[in-house]
Amino acid sequence: MKPSLADRIAVWPQYLLPQQLLTRIAWALSSSERAWVRKPLIGGFRRLFAVNLAEAAEPDPSRYRSFNAFFTRALADNARRPADPVHRLISPCDGTTSQLGRIRDGQLIQAKGMHYDAATLLGSPAWAETFADGRFITIYLAPHDYHRVHAPIAGRPVEEVRIPGRLFSVSTRTSRAVPGLFARNERMAVILDTAYGPVAVVMVAALLVAGIETVWGGPDDRRPGPQPRRRRLDAPTLARGAELGRFHWGSTVIVLTPADFPDWDPDLQPGQKVLLGQALSASRDGQGEGRAGL
Repeated sequence: MKPSLADRIAVWPQYLLPQQLLTRIAWALSSSERAWVRKPLIGGFRRLFAVNLAEAAEPDPSRYRSFNAFFTRALADNARRPADPVHRLISPCDGTTSQLGRIRDGQLIQAKGMHYDAATLLGSPAWAETFADGRFITIYLAPHDYHRVHAPIAGRPVEEVRIPGRLFSVSTRTSRAVPGLFARNERMAVILDTAYGPVAVVMVAALLVAGIETVWGGPDDRRPGPQPRRRRLDAPTLARGAELGRFHWGSTVIVLTPADFPDWDPDLQPGQKVLLGQALSASRDGQGEGRAGL
């Protein structure tokens, strides 16, 4: 299915934008601790988007040292709870499900009638083979969402690849109009070694996303560099629901599981809001659980 003319017209200016320059400017502004920069950015953002600070660890917006600190704010300890362990996988973030389903012939669904390649997304044909006939779910993080990403299952990060790319928006309209969007944008993919087999978590950057920070890499490891950078990791095991990383401005998370993993919760549908800790996989008896953390 080809994108509509309206979608193509709306998206084509992104091909012309100086994406990297705009993103560097956004980072300079968002990381500034000057009050005359920080306060208008936080205030303007709160007027534009319905940010729920009641669930934040720090509910006072004046106490954030920069807009980026506000944007990547932590949740209060009781704001979310992981779903019952009968559901093997939980949502790694707050967001909206974009697509979910089977990986067929190495292809993932991006939008209706549009697919992209798992090997390109992961930067590795070997990794893609691991997830052949497996499952995927794509979760879009809107600007007002919580922007830290957590482990969807207990596991040890064993290998990471950072892949340079474009910085297109990852809005619904853009995903309908830009072929292979998630495999074209800059991204970080990590393999978690779990008790049930490997699970991949892919954090996809977008326009104005100044970097992807992981708990094992630190703030100096936000960007991939000019060439893909792959490395083995000697990182500690992450508990189910423990923080894995964060976006410096928001984007998309894709989780891939092998063929022998449980299917997705039957109640999940594209366009559905999900919360960190919510059940993603079906329970052992095949029944869905609904939302967690409510």
